[in-house]
Amino acid sequence: MYKIVPPSITPNITNEIVIEGTSFTSPLTVTGDPFPVSSNIVITGDGVSVQDGRITVNIGSGNGASNFTIHNVTRTDSGSYTVNVTITAGSDTAVVNLDVYFLPVF
Repeated sequence: MYKIVPPSITPNITNEIVIEGTSFTSPLTVTGDPFPVSSNIVITGDGVSVQDGRITVNIGSGNGASNFTIHNVTRTDSGSYTVNVTITAGSDTAVVNLDVYFLPVF
């Protein structure tokens, strides 16, 4: 008998600080059966769908070890990001709150 398992993303909420111009990675554990793939992931930033190639979620194969990454962080990347995974068994959400520190401009 095949058992489907609802997806889970942990941690559910993280608060992160990053320096402008660097890359940022937050580890996530993603599980579920059938195992989620990248097409099962939707990222929103402050409620708007993210269509920026710098911002990704990489799903680990089978063991759940995954990463939420923003490459070349800018000050406009500050905000709240929601990572939602949906499979046939259900959905789960994680939130990454990001505060970007930057040098003042004179």
